[in-house]
Amino acid sequence: MSHCGTQKLHLRDLQFICFVAFPVGAGVTGVWALIFALIQNWVLVLLCSLLCLAILACWWVARKGHLSTGMLFGQVACIAFVLHFSLCFDVHNEVVPRVTHIYFLIIALAGFVNYQLAPSRAQLLIILFAVACFTLFSATPMTVDFGTPLTDDARTIMAWIHAATVALLLCGSVLLLQRKLGPDSMLARELRSAIAKEQFELFFQPQVDGAGSLIGAEALLRWKHPRLGYVAPDNFIPIAERAGLMPELGGWVLRTAVETLSLWSLREDTRDLVLSINVSPDQFFKDEFFTDVILALETSSVEPRLLQLELTETMFVSDVDGLVSKMKALQQRGIGIALDDFGTGYSSLSYLRQLPLQQLKIDRSFVRATTTKRGALLVRSIAQMGHDLGLEILAEGIETDEQFQFMLDCGCSAFQGYHFGRPLALQAFEDRFLEGRLIGVGVE
Repeated sequence: MSHCGTQKLHLRDLQFICFVAFPVGAGVTGVWALIFALIQNWVLVLLCSLLCLAILACWWVARKGHLSTGMLFGQVACIAFVLHFSLCFDVHNEVVPRVTHIYFLIIALAGFVNYQLAPSRAQLLIILFAVACFTLFSATPMTVDFGTPLTDDARTIMAWIHAATVALLLCGSVLLLQRKLGPDSMLARELRSAIAKEQFELFFQPQVDGAGSLIGAEALLRWKHPRLGYVAPDNFIPIAERAGLMPELGGWVLRTAVETLSLWSLREDTRDLVLSINVSPDQFFKDEFFTDVILALETSSVEPRLLQLELTETMFVSDVDGLVSKMKALQQRGIGIALDDFGTGYSSLSYLRQLPLQQLKIDRSFVRATTTKRGALLVRSIAQMGHDLGLEILAEGIETDEQFQFMLDCGCSAFQGYHFGRPLALQAFEDRFLEGRLIGVGVE
């Protein structure tokens, strides 16, 4: 999953939690309006009705695309109501304690979620104010001269209802947060620990030319979890991206890949193999990325042409000029750059002419579609476009000899897929694919 895709998923989870807060708030307020109507306290019926309308208005603002603003005003309305109710109606005495102020905890929790969605000073101040109000009412018997407290009998019943309601809301909020964000947080902590303990390993999938000869490999990351065994990237890379761990993780991949190339340079049968690694947007756009790559190559005395960086189309959604500038700097040092999963992300046709690419990788989804007439025409068009731009074309996901022959006929010069070999750990890869360097076809 791309950086943009995972970030959208994280925002979607937060938005879902925020939108849940509106109907819950309106529902709780509406129920209290009915309860006050039963005891014929029409002042409180009016106040609860106004609060319910305010929450619904904020919900309408949120539905119009201003979610954070709607959440902010909703919290302000709730704080004003709870503050007024706690001072004027739920007045502490020796018989019945004040309990309404515990709603400040729910307001602060809602503010925390909104702050994760759209950090702002206003939201931070609202959270701090809600927590301060809860602390103040919990520690002191705050009263005002103009208060008109409810009867002790009514407050006794309300105390139990308020406490139970807030307990349920808190439990529900925690469960919702855990369901939407908890697994990410737990896995993110495990990932940080895994990086420190070097629990990761590179697997290598062979890349061959039209004759079936080994020309290189793609390095694919695996997490060697102490309990779960090998974990595929799809199961942890999105979490690492959301947690901001990709630069550190990508740095480890870069260093390990260059170390492998350094070892291969000492052998006659591997010194010309090209190794491709995937680079995330977070890693690529770091100021020190160029320096890190050059330093890793120079330290290991590896020829830059043997390292190929694979970028995805999602990088083109921001700072295209910075992207092109850094790509050109890497190209000038002799480092190869490939466009990975072409056609599956944002349309990049307008940028292809200016991007300093050496290779275009046709995504496996297009290769699978070659069994249909339209799919075959599309793949031929993509290959022809790459040739017109002077790019090498690599076909990913080759699983059958028919796919291999078709892509070969389209002019592809490099191939990768289960038809030639699955990703393997370094020693297994060397044992299996470096004898004679001729893989052939139909080899699993």
